Amino acid sequence: MKFAKAWLAAGVVLAASQFGALYAQDGNPEWRALRQELVQRINANRYDVGTLELAQQVLQTAQRTGGLESADAALSLVLLAHVHQRQGQLTRAAQSYTAALAIQEKTAGPDSPMVAFTLSALAGLHYRREAFDQAIALYERALAIHEKQRRPDAHAVLYSRQNLAAAHRAQGAYAKAAPLYERELDARAQPLLAVALVH
Repeated sequence: MKFAKAWLAAGVVLAASQFGALYAQDGNPEWRALRQELVQRINANRYDVGTLELAQQVLQTAQRTGGLESADAALSLVLLAHVHQRQGQLTRAAQSYTAALAIQEKTAGPDSPMVAFTLSALAGLHYRREAFDQAIALYERALAIHEKQRRPDAHAVLYSRQNLAAAHRAQGAYAKAAPLYERELDARAQPLLAVALVH
């Protein structure tokens, strides 16, 4: 459980940086500045009332400057969901993740890496609630997207596989978790083997 929570926090910040890189040229400067301030607060593990108010301001700015279904609005919803989740407001967090996912699937396509990051974040929320069936279904979708888009040893693939394995293990399905852990170990070993062969 501790690992899944840690990865969830890391995953949201990673998603923020990924979205920021993809949409930096499109985002409104006012929104970009507010988003950056919010990400800094998240990185500093600050989840007070001021951070929630800033997350709401980030979303409102994105909706005002880019539209209700813009990529900026979707990322803002992900960040707001993360803040809600860290404050223990799980129902509101789930609503924001789901709203972000709907925008991303519509604007970026169902196989977008952005969709995969949000699926993983929502799955992490269900994991925390011990709704393991729901978490597993979302982790499976996220892993399928990452495997389609990235190398087998890419960090996003490895983390998605480990999250899925952890959810199976938490449910007591060790036979399903074991092959995922084995594949992860094999993938992590490949770069080391390549280095050994070169030298």
